[in-house]
Formats: sequence, C-alpha cells, structure tokens
Amino acid sequence: MDAVARELEDRLRDLLRVVRMVKQRPHSLPPGLIGTLALIARAGANPTGCHAKELAVHAGLDPSTVSRAVAALVANGLVERRADPDDGRASILVVTERGHGELAVARDWYDRLLSRALADWSPEEVEALTKSLGRLTIDVEGALGSTLEAAR
Repeated sequence: MDAVARELEDRLRDLLRVVRMVKQRPHSLPPGLIGTLALIARAGANPTGCHAKELAVHAGLDPSTVSRAVAALVANGLVERRADPDDGRASILVVTERGHGELAVARDWYDRLLSRALADWSPEEVEALTKSLGRLTIDVEGALGSTLEAAR
C-alpha cells in the first residue's frame, strides 16, 4: 500500500473515531434509532409508505436488526404501523408527529455541529467533500460487495 493510501486509511480511522464521539452525545434516542427514523421519514414521502423489508435492504442491515429498531420506535411512539392499502396482510411504517419532532431536534443538533465544524470552509470545499464522500461510499459498498461475493 502506498503512502497516500495509508494516509487515507488513517484519516478514515480518525473520522470513524469522531463519528463514535458524535454518537455518544446525549439525546433522547440512540443514534441508530435516529438513523432508522430518518430512513422511514425519507421513505414516507412515497405515497405507498415504507415496508420494514425495504427499509432493511436500503439500510444494508439484517431484517432482524431493523425489526428490533422498528419495535423500539413503535414502543416510543415515534413510528406507527398501518395496514398496507395494497396488501392488507402487510403493514407500512409511518413516522408519527412525535417522531417528526424528535427527528427535527436531532437534525437541528447535527446542523449546528456541522455549521461550527465547517465555518471556515468555502461552499466549494463543502461541495467537493460532499461529492467525494458520496463517491467513496458507493465505491466502498461496491468493493465490499465484490469482496463478500469472492469469499462465498
């Protein structure tokens, strides 16, 4: 591995450490539930709603993990299950008013954090980072997929 790649690896490790620090911040919901709640809210823009199975695929998580997260969100009154209008045997997930409120509080906290962290960055630098992180995410997912396939 060359020096530039090693430096990138070190910076990614540093970023993951900071992400762990962010996740340890006090909030009424654990970070994993905030992420799941945000995914459900995003999918809720779809008029047919969000199924737990689709949520698991989109989040890249095991269905049992998503099921536990959804159960916790439902128990906390942040998400409710509704009958799927297209298939009465299935249910769709919908973020409640309280859930939208909790999500707004979390997003506001993250917005303030990023505003402070990026205060000295130009809009062009923020845009370049955003595009690069998006590309890196896609490429790492692809590399993981090919690595997992090769291991089978």
